[in-house]
Amino acid sequence: MTGEDPVTIEDFIAFFPDTSLPFNIADTQINRKLPDSLLISEKIFSQFVPDSVYGNDYPQKIKPKLYAVGKITDPGKETYLLLKAATLEKQIGYVLCFDKDHKFKAAMELIRNNPDKRNAMTGSIDRRLTITKTETRKTKDGQQYYKLNAYVYNTAGVFTLIKIESNEPVVPQAVYNPIDTLSKENKLSGDYIVNSKNFVSVRDGKNAKKILFFVHFETNDDCSGELKGEATLIKPNLAQYRRVGDACVLRLFFSGNKVTLSEEQACGNYRGIKCSFDGTYTKKKTASKKTEKKKK
Repeated sequence: MTGEDPVTIEDFIAFFPDTSLPFNIADTQINRKLPDSLLISEKIFSQFVPDSVYGNDYPQKIKPKLYAVGKITDPGKETYLLLKAATLEKQIGYVLCFDKDHKFKAAMELIRNNPDKRNAMTGSIDRRLTITKTETRKTKDGQQYYKLNAYVYNTAGVFTLIKIESNEPVVPQAVYNPIDTLSKENKLSGDYIVNSKNFVSVRDGKNAKKILFFVHFETNDDCSGELKGEATLIKPNLAQYRRVGDACVLRLFFSGNKVTLSEEQACGNYRGIKCSFDGTYTKKKTASKKTEKKKK
């Protein structure tokens, strides 16, 4: 799989070794070195799977090594391939799903290396093909806490979150904005708010056709949602979030000093069941450079 010879999708899938269920992998295992005999060249991989599967986890100029870890077949239905993408600093395991006709349908992260020794992460797939991601941590006073998310592949062609469990205490916290410090030179960039718990941050993208965004909302009926991503400008004032392997499609329409979000396609993995990302937010005014100089 590292050469230049033509490869069929059947050859590609057959290259992954058969894996028995249940399958379990810990964050301490994903960083173990694998033999070069399992390597897949980027050229061959991209024939059958979009490189956006791992592209969001690695900078554009960094090309991770790709390894065939395992294969799980649901007779007459889907085939799941276990892939490892690795650089010296970062190792991530993914689940790739192909339908019965061997067409790529979806992908999701299963596990990644974890430099934080206070936490432990595991990924697993049971005999019912339920994918579970679990994170545990131990506090200084000896308390053990965990978070568990379970997913299944559905007929819509996506992995759907079906279960959330946690024994962590609920502590009200200020909302962390992961893109707050990024550049906002684009005329659309800025913070659009309703209040401190309901806002949309927009920042400059990698080129004029892209923007970065982060939306967080909370309502009085205990409904909340949060999504961070990259959107493409399909018109000067209209951007769309769409990602391979993700059913969610979100539109951001800019008009005057407002942005209106429209959930075009199910974004249930990022919000409560009865919620929606639909809403309008007003741009927060920023102090002009002249005003800042006067204050100084």
